[in-house]
Amino acid sequence: MISKILCFILMLFTISAASQSLITKSKKYPAFFVGYQFSPEARDNTETWESSKMHILEIAYGKVLDHGTRHGESAAWYTGTDLIFNYKESFLVAPKIGANTSGGALVLGGEIQFQTDFNKVVPRAMPYLGLGGLGRRLFIGYNFRLLKTEFFPVNTLNIGLTLPIRTKKG
Repeated sequence: MISKILCFILMLFTISAASQSLITKSKKYPAFFVGYQFSPEARDNTETWESSKMHILEIAYGKVLDHGTRHGESAAWYTGTDLIFNYKESFLVAPKIGANTSGGALVLGGEIQFQTDFNKVVPRAMPYLGLGGLGRRLFIGYNFRLLKTEFFPVNTLNIGLTLPIRTKKG
């Protein structure tokens, strides 16, 4: 319960920081986000490491807000999907929405995912912390389930790298 509350507070902080950034005179441009994530952690002690590691391909579209300051403050918000490959379940898809804010080299963000095998859905929230800015991020995140049920093994700890591909400058 405490983890869900902390996750919710982190998501509110991220969205608040991104929305306050809209007030300043900044450059905003659209971008495609591509990334790779690896989840090495087993869901419970009954699974072997081989059956629980997941490889995740991230594809998203969103906006990057560059403040143009000396310390590189920026924000990004996006919507997209994760394509999840593992050994136990052959393929999962996770439509998602997310946002992050950065200052200096620190990135703080979160996303809501709906991981599915097209028969069952598991909603998850993933706050993350990492290094980067201007939509780039090298991060570590942890998925929290939003329902008590678990229909299939879902990644918990994620280590990932995401890069934006600018479509045009704003």
